[in-house]
Amino acid sequence: MEISYIKNEMETSQTRLVSFKGNTIRFDLAIISSPAFKPDYLVIDLNTNRYCKLQAGTLVKENYVEHAFQYNEMEAEDFKTYVKPLISEIT
Repeated sequence: MEISYIKNEMETSQTRLVSFKGNTIRFDLAIISSPAFKPDYLVIDLNTNRYCKLQAGTLVKENYVEHAFQYNEMEAEDFKTYVKPLISEIT
């Protein structure tokens, strides 16, 4: 039996691993930049195994981060404070 893939491509990506302690919990994140995701970044919370595609504009959407990562309001505020400058830096 021959295996058929819809898409099977290799692509170069850049991964930034960052850890920080907010006012509530510790965050350990992987932020991945790739041409396949442009203009978004794939952000993975390594502690909860939750992930989402983000860009600076989606960080300000009401309840977007809270829903995607299942954070409470205080956790989401910490997340946004630290992540916003990071996703603006990655090229």
